[in-house]
Amino acid sequence: MIQRAYEHPTAGVAPLLLTILFLIGCAKPLNQTTSDRYRNDCLESEAAGRLDIAEEACYRALINVRIGRLGAEAEAQELYNLGRIKRKLKKYEEAEELYKDSLRIQASISPVDQVKIGRRLAEFAILYAAQGRFDDGLPFVMKLLPIADSSVGSERKSMAAIFGIYANALSKTNSPGPASILAKKAAEMGFDPKQLTQ
Repeated sequence: MIQRAYEHPTAGVAPLLLTILFLIGCAKPLNQTTSDRYRNDCLESEAAGRLDIAEEACYRALINVRIGRLGAEAEAQELYNLGRIKRKLKKYEEAEELYKDSLRIQASISPVDQVKIGRRLAEFAILYAAQGRFDDGLPFVMKLLPIADSSVGSERKSMAAIFGIYANALSKTNSPGPASILAKKAAEMGFDPKQLTQ
């Protein structure tokens, strides 16, 4: 009893540190599982047209990525997903900030994944087109040009449509140069200008 009173004051710290380290070690897999679940909920709700539920689920997926420190790739993806939902909800300013963060993080990951960069550039182009801000979207569209040829499937069709829509809008302004470049690329990629009048 007397000996116990004179024990070193840090004697109980080692078990406490081990407990904390154990909990930290468990946190990452738990956050990964939770983030994955929320991401799936987000995508399913988006597909069902329940954007309010998708927004909340995407937000929770992002929070779990950040709390669990699941890495730059995961954070860039969840920012992108949430930004896409915000755009569809017409929360344009929020979407713009999320896209900026997602693009910045994605561009910092080595090696650079041009497909993922292209998706973010395309989302910026769509975001600005939805607001009639074609001049603001043009720099992102021009950066898409060298990436476009590596796109396939629905992403290729989306890029062709982006080029066609921007070409059409810019041909009515003082930007005939970019308009003709984009119109040519859209045609090369199979975009039919008649789609704009349907």
